[in-house]
Amino acid sequence: MENLKDLRALETKIERLEKELTKVKNRGYEYRHLFEKSPIMIYVIDRKWNFLNVNQAGVELMGYDSAKEIIGKKFQDFFFKDINDFKTYEEKIHRHGVMAEFTTQMKKKDGALLFVNLTGALRTTVTSKLNGYEGFVSDMTDEIETQKKIKESEEKYKAILDNSLAGIYMFQNGGYFSYVNKRLVKILGYERADEIIGRRFWEIVAPEDRELVKNRGLQREQKKFHPRQYSFRMIRKDGSIIWVEMRCSHAPYMGIPAAVGNFIDISKEKKAQEEIQMLSRKLIEGIEEERRSLASDLHDEFGQALTLLQFDMESLKKAIPDYLDGPNQFYNKIMEQIQKLAEKIRNTTTRLRPDLLDHLGLVPTLEWYIKNFNNSVKNIKIDFQAIGFKRRLPPEVEIVIYRILQEGLNNITKHSNADRVDVKLTGSHPKVFFMIQDNGAGFKQEDNGMPQEGLSKGIGLLSMKERVASLKGTIKIKSILNTGTTIRIELPMS
Repeated sequence: MENLKDLRALETKIERLEKELTKVKNRGYEYRHLFEKSPIMIYVIDRKWNFLNVNQAGVELMGYDSAKEIIGKKFQDFFFKDINDFKTYEEKIHRHGVMAEFTTQMKKKDGALLFVNLTGALRTTVTSKLNGYEGFVSDMTDEIETQKKIKESEEKYKAILDNSLAGIYMFQNGGYFSYVNKRLVKILGYERADEIIGRRFWEIVAPEDRELVKNRGLQREQKKFHPRQYSFRMIRKDGSIIWVEMRCSHAPYMGIPAAVGNFIDISKEKKAQEEIQMLSRKLIEGIEEERRSLASDLHDEFGQALTLLQFDMESLKKAIPDYLDGPNQFYNKIMEQIQKLAEKIRNTTTRLRPDLLDHLGLVPTLEWYIKNFNNSVKNIKIDFQAIGFKRRLPPEVEIVIYRILQEGLNNITKHSNADRVDVKLTGSHPKVFFMIQDNGAGFKQEDNGMPQEGLSKGIGLLSMKERVASLKGTIKIKSILNTGTTIRIELPMS
């Protein structure tokens, strides 16, 4: 009985061992399947660094036809750029037991080199004795070549940016500089880019222009209309002010919204422009002074001469008997000519410089001029409105507006065929706005607002532009064929 029990126990043990052996065989089959079908190279080498096995992916990666051609060869004959690279790998894998990542080069059968990433682990026996090494090899050539191209591209564009004549910048995260090129550093008078990076963009904008720049930035963010470029003042490191012309656009960078743009230092151009405006203003003031002087001379000298002549003629009239019709008729004819000559002199002096402008101011002078115009030009009706004037404007502003009205009505009479003109003058401190609008023929415009037809229609408008520019004002001209022309002027009150 005891022998029977022992036999049954033995049979049970044998069955259990057979099941365990089957599991081991199945597990070995699974591991073998994974080894052979893995898309990544798997290698097994002995402790002397000789290949014991390599999967099909490794065979193909190394450029061979079968694993038999590789087994027995030295691992380091295919991998590592030099002996020091191999020693580093060997030292690290022995120190840590595993190597998670080691980038090096692999030489294929045909001698071609690939960039690869090695992983490795020690293979040991049950007694922890070193038995060899095993690991994975993944091809990194495309990735490294891409990284190399990206780096070369970055270096190329960085060289272009650093050598640009424009100051280039980028700011993110609420307006903090994240990049500036060398030119911008120089424009702002700094030594290094890191003196600017991390600072708020608004810190380098002159206080007088911060509101303007902020509004333009909000318009860009909201995709509203805004100028592609505009000018404002910036503060250099030493506190001095420069004028710059800026272009800016919004675009994401590294997943974060960014403003990217460039600056050009236009301080010299601004200074030259201001000098031209000053010279133009002095020239216009000189012309006006000459007109004032000529008008005064005409009024005083010719007026006095005509008055004396009239007195002499009246004295002569007393010496002529009433019954002599011939001399009396001749006297009346001369007196009539004297009156006409006096009227022409008054008209000439008024065109040169109206006394009303000096004595009563702009609004009464414009009303007087428009009234006289309506009396002489019957086919054009003029509506004039003036609001916001409690005190007089500076003389130079008054004369510019008066001359523009003169020139505007002259152009309308000659070219527009209009029958209605609206004239509006508005004072809104610190600026004054003036508009002339007609319902005439209009004209085709160039990009600068001037007529395309030629010089004849453009001289008056050019004169207006020069006068407005001399006071640092702005003028906008809009004309539509068969609809009319509108001229809007904006001048500083002071």
